[in-house]
Amino acid sequence: MRFWSFILALLWLISPGDAIAQQKKKPKKKTIPLRTKWDDMDIGTFQAYGLEVPGRGKIWRPALKGLNIRLGHNASVCFDTERLRMAVGWTGGFLKLPTGRDGLEGVPQLAGEIRFRTRMMPGWANAKGEWNATNPPVIAGSDVYSHGPLPRDWAKWEGHYQFRNQVILSYSVGETSVLEMPEYAARRGVFIRWFEIEKPKGARGLKMLVAEVAGAKAVNLEHGRFAYLEKEGNCTLAMMLNREGEPFGDLLATQGGQLIMSEDSTLPRVFLGVAVWHGPREKLGEIQKAMNGWKRRPQPLKPLTRGGPAKWSQSVITRGRLGLTPGAYVVDTITVPEENPWKSWIRCSGFDFFKDGTTAAICSVTGDVWVVSGIDDSLKELKWRRYATGLFQPLGLKIVNEKVYVLGRDQITRLHDLNDDGEADYYENFNNDISISNHYHEFCLNLETDAGGNFYFIKGSNLRQATVPHHGCLVKVSADGSKLEVVATGHRAPNGMSVGPGGEITSADNEGNWVPTSRINLVKRGGFYGHVFTAHRQPVPTDYDKPLLWLPHQVDNSSGGQVWVDSGRWGPFKGGLLHLSYGRCSMFHVLQEEVDGQPQGGVVKFPLRFESGIMRGRFNPHDGQLYLAGLRVWQSSGARFGAFHRVRYTGKPVHMPAALHVKKNGLEITFTNPLDAASAVDDQNYAIDQWNYQWTESYGSKLYSVKDPSKVLGEKKQQEVRGDPVEIKSIKLSDDKKTVFLETDALKSVMQSRIRYNIKAADGMVLKQEIIHTINRVPAN
Repeated sequence: MRFWSFILALLWLISPGDAIAQQKKKPKKKTIPLRTKWDDMDIGTFQAYGLEVPGRGKIWRPALKGLNIRLGHNASVCFDTERLRMAVGWTGGFLKLPTGRDGLEGVPQLAGEIRFRTRMMPGWANAKGEWNATNPPVIAGSDVYSHGPLPRDWAKWEGHYQFRNQVILSYSVGETSVLEMPEYAARRGVFIRWFEIEKPKGARGLKMLVAEVAGAKAVNLEHGRFAYLEKEGNCTLAMMLNREGEPFGDLLATQGGQLIMSEDSTLPRVFLGVAVWHGPREKLGEIQKAMNGWKRRPQPLKPLTRGGPAKWSQSVITRGRLGLTPGAYVVDTITVPEENPWKSWIRCSGFDFFKDGTTAAICSVTGDVWVVSGIDDSLKELKWRRYATGLFQPLGLKIVNEKVYVLGRDQITRLHDLNDDGEADYYENFNNDISISNHYHEFCLNLETDAGGNFYFIKGSNLRQATVPHHGCLVKVSADGSKLEVVATGHRAPNGMSVGPGGEITSADNEGNWVPTSRINLVKRGGFYGHVFTAHRQPVPTDYDKPLLWLPHQVDNSSGGQVWVDSGRWGPFKGGLLHLSYGRCSMFHVLQEEVDGQPQGGVVKFPLRFESGIMRGRFNPHDGQLYLAGLRVWQSSGARFGAFHRVRYTGKPVHMPAALHVKKNGLEITFTNPLDAASAVDDQNYAIDQWNYQWTESYGSKLYSVKDPSKVLGEKKQQEVRGDPVEIKSIKLSDDKKTVFLETDALKSVMQSRIRYNIKAADGMVLKQEIIHTINRVPAN
């Protein structure tokens, strides 16, 4: 034993460096917090978002639809716009915004120390004095699911006003109208909620939840003027204030750990405040004495709802760029002000035009709305004004009667500039019936209207089994905002849709589980579009409504929205449909047909390039041209975070397919202009191949042989794919030289068919293109 001890000691002496190195702990690498451009952005006084508070292996989520408000002096509150409760108040900071996937994955975290809080329950009792809602949120571990807001006859969120750095909340409780303004008195460390309440004659008394401390001791003082909850040496104290800022009223601390305010005045108009303090037990007497002699006269709230001074009055000027590429269509750029005084991170997610056609409103998924004017032929001077901030991941915008409507994850917000100073003063809740959970992926996408003024949008799924009623649904909101209803189900990650001139509705979905590859749908009411987890029906579907067409991964790995061509000044496509690709930054013409009542079609790509992922499109009635907007977050080949483009028709000849028809024994393609006869009938200039996908729970699908369904022809992401070849037996050209018929053996239904050709037009233009299409049904004759 001594011998081996000696040998070990000798080895240690021979290589002391190695031995010492083994004794030392490796230095820990410094963790550098992830940052995004969001961290440097002036996000304004408020931020509509969910909120989470991590701690001790558990995450608390105060609100799913929260309005987080700065109160000054590093104090903040979060108001739950579904339950109409003050969810939490804190000091020491505002929000740490999410960083995952450039800010779109994750939830803002509370930055500071909590001073008071409430559970996710109604903030006001109902007409019977009860608190139990019929549709309470479901809390499962760290996940929270809400089926929507409180019933409207109980309470309704109306919206909020901004006046300088103050936020005034507006809502109703029964038939009673409430204005509320939160404030923080830094000198005493007290949160105050000021209320201006208007009651109709004979209205009931009101009960409001002020704060909660689970398991706390309840103490009531001075006949209801004060009440507090005590736990582990800390107290949460509440006091009611009258219009003169003096203590009065009726507060109750319950043995259930709640502070409840009662308001039973018979006056039609009541002004009051509720003050909340949190701190150590030994300071309770001192703060109670100070508040007893405290006269803090509040300002009236009604005057603050008429519009305040502009906060972002400075305009940012950019110069647009006209496209120079020769051809029938060129891409002009309405240059986004990436450099601006507020470091606003502009990622274009929706837009529309005002009536003059030279001015547009455009929203950014980061929460802003900007108004840009000067959209003329030259684009020499584009004037940008920041119009609104703090919205919850807006991904759709529509202008109706010169009012801007913005779709966020929480609601459709109607923006009002009350004093015509170029900025929104009132953020009205037009409709917030959409159900929601804390999952990052369930965005609300696009915003369109039909001829009757009804609104439409799609809600994404949580990528797994649906947990709320609207996961994966295309929904309709009535023109007055009073009703939301489901139109169709079964979407997974739908980044766009459209409503046509005849009320036609399209949607697109992106590859994933139960979606073998991207698809474009012509939607019918009650339809199911493939994603089983969001079918919302029993029994579980064993089939789905067929898409208009499927799109291979190589062509469109992440779809955007669609646009109907309603302009006669944009070439030969009026009445047609366009499809936008977020992932490939591309645009396609959709070739539609219907066979025995079954829609089907194909796409051909426009030879154009865009700076970012393209998601939203509209035709400008002023100039008749197409405008496109998009952004880059993930799975997009775009170079810029946001882009706003005009696709301008130059008047030059358009050389593209205008129509595609499936025949019993071949395919008929009609072009926009005559073809060169010799090249058009040369079978060496064409190739047709086909393949299928498998509709399973797996993420996406491989490519499978039509002839041998068990044979894999390729992987979805491989650079070059080849399907089963289809022999072309003969080619015929119509007398007007615009239509080619490719004769084949009898065709059959197939998920993916591809026609490639390299031919010439009659004027010598080379057409090297491909048509990607789907054959859902082959005509009998």
